[in-house]
Amino acid sequence: MPVLRGAEVEVHSASTIKVLVMIAALRAVADGRLDLDRLVELPRERTRGTGVLFEMPSVASVSLRDLIALMIVVSDNGATNAVIDEVGFPAIAECIADLGCAGTRVERHIMDTEAPGVLRTTALDQARVMAALAAGDALPPTETEHALGVLARQQVVDRIPLRLPGNARCWNKTGEIKGLRHDVALLSTDDTPQVVLAVLIDQLTDPVSTKGYRGGDGVEAAAAIGEAAWRALAQPSTGSHGVEGA
Repeated sequence: MPVLRGAEVEVHSASTIKVLVMIAALRAVADGRLDLDRLVELPRERTRGTGVLFEMPSVASVSLRDLIALMIVVSDNGATNAVIDEVGFPAIAECIADLGCAGTRVERHIMDTEAPGVLRTTALDQARVMAALAAGDALPPTETEHALGVLARQQVVDRIPLRLPGNARCWNKTGEIKGLRHDVALLSTDDTPQVVLAVLIDQLTDPVSTKGYRGGDGVEAAAAIGEAAWRALAQPSTGSHGVEGA
């Protein structure tokens, strides 16, 4: 049964939209329009913020496979923009509509704040995306396995996964800008996702949240929600397989 609070409030998506970009790219791979192993040329001027590519100017090209991994695992903004250019904004918009995300718009590159368009989403839309991915409705089986494998390698684990026990399975993607901390995740006691969580927190005013990208009140709140969801999932009377909450 879904548990919803402020689920349809539109907020800045930050990096949570990178899951949608990944899904759009893997749909193109499944359709034969893109090749995961094709090298993608990178611009000399790299997008800054999170990630590593802006620190590696000697790297002139990266495979689409590795760009997707960098986009999710270390939330690389340069990799994200390269994947967006490979897929195209129309394909991303089509993916958004197909997944029923009425409050989500991906209309510009990451960190390109002077460009027209917005990056907006809702917690309900993020839950829809993760639920569709977990259920195999977003991608064909091979691409679903690939996407979940990338999410499982996430290195930013200071929110929903923070207080989970060692036997917990978590597939997550964070989003962060100053004053904002998001995390969307799938949780499970085994290899089959059982719970969807979408925790989007903005308008943070504590000193840590307004200073940078890590820590702060939003991180603590997301960790507490992840812990509470895990406790509910681990109860012997609950936890039948399938996506059970948002």
